[in-house]
Amino acid sequence: MGSGRDLRLGKAGGGTGPGWRARQMKLLALLIGIYAERYLARWSHLREFRGLEEQANQLAQRLLRLDKRAAPYIVAGLTLACAVPVGIIAWLLRDDWMIAWFVFAVIVLLFSFGPRDLKAEALAFHDKADAGDEDGARAQAEVILGGSAPDKPKDQAAAVEEATYREANNRIFGVIFWFLVAGPLGPAFAFGFRALNSLRRFTATLPGGEELHRAAVKLHGVVAWIPARITSASFALAGNFDDAVNAWRGIPADQQPNLFEGSGAVLSVVGAQALGDRPDRVRGAVVLVERSLHWVWGPIVAVAVILGVVY
Repeated sequence: MGSGRDLRLGKAGGGTGPGWRARQMKLLALLIGIYAERYLARWSHLREFRGLEEQANQLAQRLLRLDKRAAPYIVAGLTLACAVPVGIIAWLLRDDWMIAWFVFAVIVLLFSFGPRDLKAEALAFHDKADAGDEDGARAQAEVILGGSAPDKPKDQAAAVEEATYREANNRIFGVIFWFLVAGPLGPAFAFGFRALNSLRRFTATLPGGEELHRAAVKLHGVVAWIPARITSASFALAGNFDDAVNAWRGIPADQQPNLFEGSGAVLSVVGAQALGDRPDRVRGAVVLVERSLHWVWGPIVAVAVILGVVY
């Protein structure tokens, strides 16, 4: 009979050690989180953070009244307030309670990927625009853009296409990256990344929250910088590689976003060129994101986990 520690680790006897099992659990949790999220749209309201965002907003505005220069510290503090409790739980479960860590990681990933489905939002815009529903298309574009949309339908489509590339990094690939590289604290880093992105979008339309929004944009630009480059490379690999790489190299040095400005320009340029001349640009952007996830990120992540590059 296995020891109590073996049972807590989820061992059935034998095996290749807790390190290998931990990597298996992380990969399985990620796969379940990615694919289960697609089928939970009807329960998306259970993964919304409206109450938490409103409370954070009230607290932030009170603090900003004291000193506008405190905005970066407020943003960092709010992000840590979301990530630290998750990190504590993940750390306590990391060794002796691996099955519990696995379940906890799946739950956190479902919150980190959700509640909004980028594919559904982009395709909804495409369908409304294709059907000639200008009002509906504009409203859907504003949902994706997180603000006002251009007046002309052609400009709306271009804006939604670019937003699809950017939001793919913010909602999907950035979450995956931080979940993988942070070891047993992956759930905390993934959730913190998601919380910071939500704070960045929320403060964009917050009355009197300009300083808070600027601080959120800068901090988000830092944590999204590396995954954005990897995501851009995956777009190139999943699409027209030569055109995408040439476009990336062709971005003038003075237009290259720095560490604090975010990476939306790189994602948009590379994604658009990787897509090529496809006429239905928005639907094509969704397909490119799907290819990048399944054909590039999926195999690379699996190999990295199996070889022990990530834990």
